[in-house]
Amino acid sequence: MNQVMLEAIKVMGVGMGTVFFVLLLFIILVKAMQSIFPYKEEA
Repeated sequence: MNQVMLEAIKVMGVGMGTVFFVLLLFIILVKAMQSIFPYKEEA
């Protein structure tokens, strides 16, 4: 594989890693908010 391909794969890997990290952070944030502010049924 040439240098350009390796660089492209590296950039793609970093991008995907960042996306998964942000998604994970968002899910954790939502779970934390749900535990801090539990859902109450409006009577």
